[in-house]
Amino acid sequence: MGGQNSTKNKIAPFKELCGFHKNKSLNKMPLTINKKVISLAWSSRVSVILTSAFLFALLLGSASVTAASGEVKIVTSFPRIEVNPGQSIQLSVNINNLSAEYQTLSLEVTAPQGWQATLKSGGYLVKMVTLAPYENKPLSLTITQPTGVSLGSFTVVIKAKDASGNVVDSLSIIIDVAEVSPLGLTLSTTSPSIEGPAGKSFQFSVDLVNDTGEERDIDLSYIAPAQWTVTFSPGYESTLVRAVHMKAGERKTLRITVTPASNADAGEYSITVLATSGPYSQSLDLKAIITGTYTMELSTSDGLLNLNAPQGEVTTLTMVVKNTGSGTLEKIGFRSITPSGWEVTFEPDQIAAVPPGSSAQVVVSIKPASDAIPGDYSLRITAYTSGSNSVSQTLELRVTVLGSIAWGLVGLAIIIVVVLGLVFIFWRLGRR
Repeated sequence: MGGQNSTKNKIAPFKELCGFHKNKSLNKMPLTINKKVISLAWSSRVSVILTSAFLFALLLGSASVTAASGEVKIVTSFPRIEVNPGQSIQLSVNINNLSAEYQTLSLEVTAPQGWQATLKSGGYLVKMVTLAPYENKPLSLTITQPTGVSLGSFTVVIKAKDASGNVVDSLSIIIDVAEVSPLGLTLSTTSPSIEGPAGKSFQFSVDLVNDTGEERDIDLSYIAPAQWTVTFSPGYESTLVRAVHMKAGERKTLRITVTPASNADAGEYSITVLATSGPYSQSLDLKAIITGTYTMELSTSDGLLNLNAPQGEVTTLTMVVKNTGSGTLEKIGFRSITPSGWEVTFEPDQIAAVPPGSSAQVVVSIKPASDAIPGDYSLRITAYTSGSNSVSQTLELRVTVLGSIAWGLVGLAIIIVVVLGLVFIFWRLGRR
């Protein structure tokens, strides 16, 4: 009996769900209501099924972006290098995403016992990396050897793993530890010879490379002509230095300024630049070519710029040509601008050469026109050189033209005649 009651109790809720009630009066109505309940129950079941299907599809979708072999590539330009014992190592490593999906990868670096190897970017240690489709991410691999490392070959391995922990790619870098003979210091320039005028500085751009295999302080010095100065500046900075600190393998550009002596003549001059650090030394020969400056002074021997010249007669004066530049003046000629009818000649009419600081004289003959009216006239004389280094200088003279003696005597005679005539007239009038 108890078992039958239990069975009835279990069946009752099912009957109620299906619309059977003890109250027969209610059994006539609830059928439609219970149909709605059944419909809601089936709707809930369908929702659960659809939700499960959606989650399953989502899982499948997430599994589809897991990196597959060949979609990620780890590369470096130097998969095998040779270094000195204890030398620090820095290599550039690129992580490439070759797929059209975003990839999130775990990076793992393994090194021999006692060695340290880390991947860095922007000063941070990198453990994971996310790559956009077809993105390339450069990282810096720093490797430190242990103290007392033995000679031989060692391998550092970089592995990239997907979200499931599967290795999608790896890179092996072989490091050969050996006694490598360092190259030392290197000095080089693309323009070892520069040309310029006297009084100007020469600037050379020189590259210094530290190939000693270790970090060093490098002293800078020079050998130059007397009274010449040489200064060193790093790059394009204004700071003057006599030594630079450089890491192993580092390259620096130096600006070397060479200033000639104030009295340096035109010509070629050699300057030697030296870089020294401990047992290492390197030199570089530079050449400064001074083309010279070309200037002159033109004056008279007595310093006067005025003279007297009778009509139609030759008057001479001596002019001085002085070379005030640093280059030799060659083939110096002369020309003049005179009033109409005047004659000006030069002796000699051309000077072959005047060295720097030297002088040469020329005699100038000036003949005013015979009919020139007495008075002051302006006369211009120019000394010049021809060729690529042409230079000229002009001197202006004031010439006072004097009347001739004959005309003076005629004038004096006229004055005497006039005076005598006046005396005679007064004498005759006085007698009356």
